[in-house]
Amino acid sequence: MPKRRASRAVQARERARAHTAELREREALLEDLATRWFEADAERVEVEAAAEKKIDAYAARVRGQTRRDTGRLGDEMSTIVREMLQLTGIRSVTERLGVVEAVVRDAKAEQAAARADPATGPSTESSQKAPTQPTREQTKAPESEGRNAAVPD
Repeated sequence: MPKRRASRAVQARERARAHTAELREREALLEDLATRWFEADAERVEVEAAAEKKIDAYAARVRGQTRRDTGRLGDEMSTIVREMLQLTGIRSVTERLGVVEAVVRDAKAEQAAARADPATGPSTESSQKAPTQPTREQTKAPESEGRNAAVPD
């Protein structure tokens, strides 16, 4: 009988060692997988940061181009309004363009300033400062006001 007990104990130890070895292998595999996950996560964060940097640079380039284009177009719009003012009055221009009188008056003031001092005319001034041309929504005359009767010519 004592031999049987001894052999049972040896078999139990062997099973315990085998089970422990399997657990250690499993833990090592899980640790390796977790390490790979954290490495991939760190690389993902780096890729996202690089992409954001590229996006920011591209957006800045597009904003700069937009400022140049809108400034140029704003200058062209002011020139057109000034040419129209040489042919007709402020109210007629505002009605034709569907803008508020303030926009046309600003162009008229630029025209008067250009006549007074041709060296500092609108083209020189507008190229030195940021464009201040109103957007389409800002220039739209309210329909309820009709011909902007509250503002005299």
